[in-house]
Amino acid sequence: MKTYQVKIALITSTVIGVGLLFAPQTVEASYYNVGQIHNYTPKRYRGTWYAYVDGQYTKTYINKYSVTQTFKGHHTTMFKSSWSGYRKLAVARIRGTKAYTFNALARYGYQTDRGWRLTYRTIAGKKYRVLRDYGAMRSYADLFKKPIHHAYVKE
Repeated sequence: MKTYQVKIALITSTVIGVGLLFAPQTVEASYYNVGQIHNYTPKRYRGTWYAYVDGQYTKTYINKYSVTQTFKGHHTTMFKSSWSGYRKLAVARIRGTKAYTFNALARYGYQTDRGWRLTYRTIAGKKYRVLRDYGAMRSYADLFKKPIHHAYVKE
């Protein structure tokens, strides 16, 4: 009889342990209050995004497992899912906003990406879908799916 109870206790603890292993990840120690963390980007964010900066285009490449920027011939990987620390690709929605962060593991303000959000912008009567990259002190830059020869930045 005791062997049966031990087996049930072992199975129950294994099921609970596996459940905790696959439970949504939340990080309370991060800079932002975020929900579930993923190591891949949402499909709607993926692709090449363009911004016109200082007379040249900045290209931001977002694929499933990394975020990379190219500006003035310099290719910089910002976040990657195989890395560790605050530069690890850890995508999560920032609670209380419509923005996502690509580095939910950041612990301090200087490590954060300040958030990204898909929204729309009307330019000369035409509506464009943009990826808004937030910066410090309520500033942002809009990134477009096609190159637009103008800087759309709020500083």
